[in-house]
Amino acid sequence: MTIGEKIAKARKEAGMTQAALAEKLGVSSEAVSKWEQGKYEPGPENLSALAYVFEELGIPFWSTEGIQGEPRFFHEQHMSSFLKGRLSALGCHEALKALDYAKEKHEGQFRKGPGKVPYINHPLTLACHAMAMGLVKDELIAALLLHDVAEDCGVPAAELPFSPRVRELVGLVTKPDPFLKKDEPAYYRAIGEDVEAALIKCIDRCNNLSCMAMGFSADRIADYLAETEEWFPLLLQKVKSKPAYNNAAWLLTYQMRALLAMARRIG
Repeated sequence: MTIGEKIAKARKEAGMTQAALAEKLGVSSEAVSKWEQGKYEPGPENLSALAYVFEELGIPFWSTEGIQGEPRFFHEQHMSSFLKGRLSALGCHEALKALDYAKEKHEGQFRKGPGKVPYINHPLTLACHAMAMGLVKDELIAALLLHDVAEDCGVPAAELPFSPRVRELVGLVTKPDPFLKKDEPAYYRAIGEDVEAALIKCIDRCNNLSCMAMGFSADRIADYLAETEEWFPLLLQKVKSKPAYNNAAWLLTYQMRALLAMARRIG
């Protein structure tokens, strides 16, 4: 379903005319009509306003069915539109290019678990997480969006059509063989030498810890927790070593400790 079709469907469920919806949003009825016809898409601010208007009326706009009928709040279309608007305004050309590239390469892939969540949801969430912490460096956001392309899409990091720094960051966070435990020390120590690679890996791990119950077996969760407790203090310390990333280090440490404590308590 396109964004325009979603708007039309939600508006009709709310029993609203295009003019009534336009008045609530502070736009013209012609704008609403063109959105619904697919002539152009609303910008990030109007998308957020649409979601607010409809969800206040009890009509989910972005949510789709997730695990066991639970609503999925972080929708890839919403995040993509938000990122495109913000990155354009900030002049982040590498990240804008990475946004389209990652969507193309992850097309048809899904996150683990029964929810059938498109895989692109994951790198989009990481980029939004970084921007919410005030991290708006072009090559950093680009690398977050691309961090799984080499590992999951068969594109070697060295061959990515991006700047040398983006290729370097993606290469550092790409595991040579995800299933070989013996490679872990060299892999994590290499990341621990680069503050932005460490930052990318920590943001990635926070998201995966948040979602692991949806797609990991009990044994995989136990291994994942042990790996996190062994290596991520090193990476968080590296992130903290750069004053510009101090706030991010504090927030990531707080989130990771909370997730680990909860997982251990439940487990």
